[in-house]
Amino acid sequence: MDFMKMVAEVERLYPVERLERAKARLRAVWERRMPPDRMPFVYIGLPAPPDKEAFDMWDGICSNERLLEEQLETIIDRAQVDDDYVPSLSPGCRQGTIPTAYGAIEQRSADHTWVLPMLRDPKDVYDLGHPDFTREGVAAELIDRVRFFRAATQGRVPIQMADMQGPLDLASNMWGTEPLMMAMYTDPDAVHHLLQLMTDAFIEYVRLLDEAAEGDMVPIHCMPVNWMPKSAGVALSEDLLAVISPRLYPTFARPYNEQVADAFGGVVIHSCGSVEHNLMLLAGTRGLTGVNFSATETALPVLVDRVGGKAVIISHYGDVRCNDLPKLTPEEHVRLCMREFRRAGASGIILVMPLGVERDEMLAMNPLVKQLTQMSGA
Repeated sequence: MDFMKMVAEVERLYPVERLERAKARLRAVWERRMPPDRMPFVYIGLPAPPDKEAFDMWDGICSNERLLEEQLETIIDRAQVDDDYVPSLSPGCRQGTIPTAYGAIEQRSADHTWVLPMLRDPKDVYDLGHPDFTREGVAAELIDRVRFFRAATQGRVPIQMADMQGPLDLASNMWGTEPLMMAMYTDPDAVHHLLQLMTDAFIEYVRLLDEAAEGDMVPIHCMPVNWMPKSAGVALSEDLLAVISPRLYPTFARPYNEQVADAFGGVVIHSCGSVEHNLMLLAGTRGLTGVNFSATETALPVLVDRVGGKAVIISHYGDVRCNDLPKLTPEEHVRLCMREFRRAGASGIILVMPLGVERDEMLAMNPLVKQLTQMSGA
């Protein structure tokens, strides 16, 4: 496979002028300014052409060569969409990235790869060593992939950070969600010890990823089509935000996220599920620069009111719905975002998902989305 021929095609389809326009909008949002012409939006890809075989790029079931080929093909294919996408390559999304370096085991079931908790007793947390993330587990695999991507493209395509769970989710993957949350009451010292280990591991590993990317890492993964300047910090996933109580969150989550923010100059937090019960506490996170939630799981008006004045809102939507929130079409989601952003004088990034919409429809609605996201108008 001639990867450099594909890279040259990417550069032809995404000239510097196009990228600078997109980055100007995105940078304005991250700097808490209004964008120059319209709110930035990014298509989460296009539905594959009818003759293209479905491809699962996230669960470690293909070679680096095949993964790179697929991503470059996707970047080339989506160039016909006029949005604010900035090409980059993603090393992947694996729950076992950090835990497997400590010895946790991955298990594949239902077309997904899970990590099995390895801690059985509170005292086990004190026996955890310090793994070499460049040599052990999925952590090493993804670093090797980043190096391969850089070499195969001669460093001409930026690298997205891997989809990284934050300290709380890492602790949950290591111990199990229910045992971890029970231990917050029965063995809080052990929980704090584990959370500190996971915080240190997160910070170390993100720095190793950036080093492997030769400093050309895009420090966000939610979603892995977004662009964010390094001045905004780094992103982490904290799906336990949806289930942990407001009583526990300030003690067992926020301080560790603040350490991440201190290390990188800011933190962007993603969670699936309904997180309305923790939004006020989340907004109080020192160094919070952005949040990413689904508008069909967490009510966007509530999110904008509680967090919009503190951080950039990245809104997407999905098939999962919580608390009787309505199902959204792509157009309905864009209109909802613009209505709420205008109401609150907030800015954000709108992710347009190809759910329940055919490829031709997604392409045809592109002019409408551009019109709807103009800074003036209804």
